[in-house]
Amino acid sequence: MSRMVEFSTTKGPACVEVDDSDALLGKVLAANESGVAAEAKKSFEEALQSVKPGIEEALALITDLIKKPAETEIEFGLNIDAAAGAVFAKAGGEATFSIKLTWK
Repeated sequence: MSRMVEFSTTKGPACVEVDDSDALLGKVLAANESGVAAEAKKSFEEALQSVKPGIEEALALITDLIKKPAETEIEFGLNIDAAAGAVFAKAGGEATFSIKLTWK
């Protein structure tokens, strides 16, 4: 079963659906009329900070190529956890990145 966890942001609250066990790691609240069951321990921005170094490193490695691509596309999945923040999503036990480079 899953619950809605509310993350604070500079633009207002952001709700994320998480597994029941993850929701309990936050500050547990009775579900309100909008269905929010817990308030996250971190802000949304703080949660995303945990994946920022990985994203920046992948982009830096690509931009350091001798022959620069005309277009760069990096695709990855994120899981949001009420206590841990954002983590790269896994498929089959490994984090998955899809990188597409185009030279013209």
